[in-house]
Amino acid sequence: MNTHKSIALAAVTTALAGGLALAAPAHAVNTDRPVTVASARHGVHIDGYEPDSVVTRGACKGWMNTKKTDGHWFAQGLVQSWNGTRCAMILEREHNGGAYNMISDQHIVPDNGSDKDSTGYYWDHTGYKSRVCIANLSWGDASWYCGKGI
Repeated sequence: MNTHKSIALAAVTTALAGGLALAAPAHAVNTDRPVTVASARHGVHIDGYEPDSVVTRGACKGWMNTKKTDGHWFAQGLVQSWNGTRCAMILEREHNGGAYNMISDQHIVPDNGSDKDSTGYYWDHTGYKSRVCIANLSWGDASWYCGKGI
């Protein structure tokens, strides 16, 4: 196998294993919507884990779950930490391309002996996008790092 294929294969393997993550501060997150991508709310989307929402900072990981209840979509933020790393998470939402605003309380792990926590489910129907934001408190993060709005 040539060097270029080896490097590409290693990068893909690392990314699929969850070891490669790039995140920007919340104020620098691009919320532009690609024109050619079908809306998740028009049959492409399924209930549950949203892989495009994942954001990591060291041993902190945040992501969203979504569900449809009575014909309406709802989103939930989740956070997990490893090795005693202290992580914070919030859920944010925007409406019709506006600014993202915090809609959940701040969740910090580990707390009370648990390394996982989640928000409740929040309205995320037509015209809304939600995203999970995390901070690695053990690293001294003073900004939120946010996943993709779904």
